[in-house]
Parts: sequence; structure tokens; C-alpha cells
Amino acid sequence: MKTSDIAQLQQSSDVIQLQQSRVLDAGIVAANAFVDDPVFTYIISDDREFRLRSLTWLMSKAIAYFTQHNHTYTTHNLEGIAAWLPPGQSVSDPFELLKTAWNLQLYALPTKVHWSRWGRCLTVLSAIEQAHQQDMGNCPHWYLGIMVVDPSSQGRGVGGRLLQPILQRASSEGVVCYLVTFTEQAVRFYQKHGFEIVQSQKTVPDAPPFWTMKRNP
Repeated sequence: MKTSDIAQLQQSSDVIQLQQSRVLDAGIVAANAFVDDPVFTYIISDDREFRLRSLTWLMSKAIAYFTQHNHTYTTHNLEGIAAWLPPGQSVSDPFELLKTAWNLQLYALPTKVHWSRWGRCLTVLSAIEQAHQQDMGNCPHWYLGIMVVDPSSQGRGVGGRLLQPILQRASSEGVVCYLVTFTEQAVRFYQKHGFEIVQSQKTVPDAPPFWTMKRNP
């Protein structure tokens, strides 16, 4: 076996399921990676320290939810997180959305977003869900809810490795993968892994754009 093949095998074996005991640590990793993301600056606050605290809480809640579905991946050193919802688990029914929000304690969300940004937050979330329904409807698909790499580990292929368990499974099962992202850099990353842009839009002129993308099997 070639040295390069051995290295690739070692890298792929480093991808593991995130355990519930590591959710809080994963939330910190995600918050640090997302703190300067344009969408969170727009919907949370211009105050970076406030934004980091809010994101740590929000990411921990979101990751805890995804781990319930057993498709949240990381590495032994917690270099990043890829959290998926399997086909049929994306929530769009209003009652189910409300129940999920209550279980995640998202009734506390208004205290985590600067009061003047609450309207922006609701507008962006609504636009994302509307686009999701337009793009996928009732088509079964894997939904990539969180994809993040620790800033100190970026540029090492971590993100690509974290995607592989579900990309390979989706291809073998003939199922589409779907995601939403807010930066052109992320768009280019996903395109390298077989995703194509479905649509791009802004909720309002001063909001950051977002892209919906899907990967056909």
C-alpha cells in the first residue's frame, strides 16, 4: 500500500460520531468558527463578544438536536462538525417546528439576539425555510444543517473528510443532499464536493445573500 493511501485511510478513520458528552465543546468550536460569519453579524449583533456568547448557546442547542438523529460527525480532536438530518426528518410543519423549538429551549432566543435584530432573525429564517420548500418539496434528502471547521484546522481537508460518511451513503442509496450557506467561499467548497447552486437570494437589500445547494447522487 502506498504511503499516500495509508495517510488517506488514517484520515478517514479519524471521522467519528459526535457523542452527547462533547456537545458543549462542539458548540464552542462552532461559535468560534461562525462568529465573523456575515449572517450572524447581521441577525445577532455588531458586538463581537455578545455575538460569541449567543452563538455558543445557539450552536450547543442546535448540535444537541442533531446528535439525536445520530448523523453528527467530528474528529477525535474535535477539529470540526458536520451535522445532518436524514431523509424525512427536516421539520416544516408549523406544529412540529413549534415543538422542536420548545424542546431546544429556543423560547430564550430573543435574549440571545440584540433586540433591534429580532425582526431580521425571523425574516432570514423564514426565507431559508421557504427556499428549502421551493427547492425540495417532498423529495427525500439529506439536510446538512451545520458544517464548520475550527479556524486553527482550516485548510487541512477536515471539512471534506467530515462530509464523506453521508455523501458516500447518499450516493449509494441514490438520495439527494441539500444545504444552505451564506458565503461565496463556502459555495466554492461545496462545489468541489459535487454540490450545485439551486438559487441565490437576499431577504432585503442590506442582508447578506444566501445560496441553496444540492448534490444529486
